[in-house]
Amino acid sequence: MSFSSSERKEAAALALGWFRRNARPLPWREGRDPYKILVSEFMLQQTRVETALPYFTRWVKRYPDLASLARADEADVEKLWEGLGYYSRCRSLLAAARAMTQEGLDKPPPSTEALLRYPGIGPYTAGAVASIAYNLPVPAVDGNVERVTSRLLNLTEPAGSPALKRLASKSVLAMMPKGEACDFNQALMELGALVCLPKLPACLECPWGALCLARKLGVQTQRPLTRPRPVVEKISAWGALFFYEDFCLLRRRPREGLWSGLWEVPWFPREGEDALAEVGAWARAVGIECLSCRELGVARFSFTRYRVTAWVAACETALSPVFREKTSLGEWGLHTPDALERVTLPAPSRKFLALLK
Repeated sequence: MSFSSSERKEAAALALGWFRRNARPLPWREGRDPYKILVSEFMLQQTRVETALPYFTRWVKRYPDLASLARADEADVEKLWEGLGYYSRCRSLLAAARAMTQEGLDKPPPSTEALLRYPGIGPYTAGAVASIAYNLPVPAVDGNVERVTSRLLNLTEPAGSPALKRLASKSVLAMMPKGEACDFNQALMELGALVCLPKLPACLECPWGALCLARKLGVQTQRPLTRPRPVVEKISAWGALFFYEDFCLLRRRPREGLWSGLWEVPWFPREGEDALAEVGAWARAVGIECLSCRELGVARFSFTRYRVTAWVAACETALSPVFREKTSLGEWGLHTPDALERVTLPAPSRKFLALLK
């Protein structure tokens, strides 16, 4: 630690005072319900608070406690989650709720070791639930906490690295006042979200302005050290809305990976400009015969490091016995227009269907 004991106490007192004056009135903070805190932490993985808020409100209205979630159908859970992305999170949350209730629990357990045994719960989520819900003296180090501690102490390890997480966790524990884990961890998260911003930190508004070592050196915008960004790759694709009589054909994505397990409007690389030729050739390989194709427009979407421009075509089809076998195996499905409104679809598929409308 670069701070003395008195400096650590001062930093903690300043952060707590700032938090108690400036904390946002977030719904999962009301009453410190362990279940609601668990739900919020799953939602806030890879998602901003502003985006998660309406989803959280709908979620706890539908599933107000661990038992009601454990009884839920996976398809209903996915539909309620639709639009938040990273759907493995909601499936893991459902699996964790079922496992907890099977063990006779009516709320998440008050132990990081116990929490880590459940699907989708890593060190950060376990620490956040244990400290915020139960006030246990454990760190909860997410990207915000990494950033504020690396600036306060001028840590030079790269963002997201195991070394920075270890140092940040050690630093948080060293500063944490006895009996104040709940508010202290939230104070660090809130500082990172509202003041100690990645590109433009509001140092004049920061309670640590006079203590921050990175600010004293003028390197606060360089902490934590950035990792090399992956090269963005642009992809041209076809999005194919296949129709058979009154049904739309959707394929099931693999259970692992991007948009895992969801139904989707298929899309695939585009090499030329003839929709009937290119889409038809792709379709024949899976047992679909395109009788006609018309282009509807262009949809754009992104995932990880890819930026996709998809030319969307609507095709009338005939189906081979091979395709019908794929349907019986659950690889493809025939969906009516009403069913399309109920099924959970990835964002690109919704964009493709919007062009049809």
